[in-house]
Amino acid sequence: MKKFIYMFAAIAVLFSTVSCDDDDAWTTDPALEHLYYVGFYKTGVFSDALNYEIAADGSAQWRINSGAWNHTGTDGVSSNIPLQLHSERVRSYDAVTYFWVSNSGTSALVAGTDYTVVDENGTVLNLTDGKYALTWPQTKKGVKNVRIKRLSTATGVLKVNTLDPSKGTPSTKEENYRESTLNSKTGEYEVRGLTHDFNKVTVTFK
Repeated sequence: MKKFIYMFAAIAVLFSTVSCDDDDAWTTDPALEHLYYVGFYKTGVFSDALNYEIAADGSAQWRINSGAWNHTGTDGVSSNIPLQLHSERVRSYDAVTYFWVSNSGTSALVAGTDYTVVDENGTVLNLTDGKYALTWPQTKKGVKNVRIKRLSTATGVLKVNTLDPSKGTPSTKEENYRESTLNSKTGEYEVRGLTHDFNKVTVTFK
């Protein structure tokens, strides 16, 4: 009888332990409740590189990695550069994310002189503190397109990023990851960029 009681007690403890572990596994971390991610929308592999070219005569084309070029126009404007907000919530607040357009290598193209950045409706986006802003109403997930418009015959190469390139390549080390991937933060929410997107969007003025 004693053996039976001990065995029953052991089984009870085992099930209570499993139950607690399961509860912990399914509990939402409040610290992550208002955390979102922003990156570039891609239909293929997440680490694909998106390449855009705009010639001096205004002809534009784009491709994924080193694939075939797709011609998109002759007005000196790149095709869509799609930015995606990863969110599974609808909030009472709007989220603002940022992206940076910077020179690559020895390129010295000047915003407002050699190029401008426009949204998918052709509206010029303002450069503020070295970055451009996109607003996501009610923090709903989705895709917003931006484009680069060539203004001069100057040649060069631009990189588009959702992480500040002046900070260098983002760190994947646990102790530096949060600060390294920070895109936007307020008292209500935090947005992080994706490290695999860093320097994967290139716009070349030929």
